[in-house]
Amino acid sequence: MADPKANGRIVELMSEGQYTVSQPICIIEDVNGKQKELCMSHFWPVRTPRPCVEKLQANEPLLTGQRVLDALYPSVLGGTCAIPGAFGCGKTCIS
Repeated sequence: MADPKANGRIVELMSEGQYTVSQPICIIEDVNGKQKELCMSHFWPVRTPRPCVEKLQANEPLLTGQRVLDALYPSVLGGTCAIPGAFGCGKTCIS
């Protein structure tokens, strides 16, 4: 398997033999002429974060109008929260 962002044409393919995972087995060339070695092992990040300049400060509370939620589970507008409870107790109804 190759890196998901690897593209281009194969310039050189190593001959059949015994290789370690860190030795290159293929060399590819992209459209700009830059060559890159491909090995049998690649580092793929699990998650690529969404680009943002900064996280905005939450300064306004989320008021639902239900006293139980506002008092026991306070949250901020635009924030995330979790409401605990058993199966079938109506957690989905308040979302």
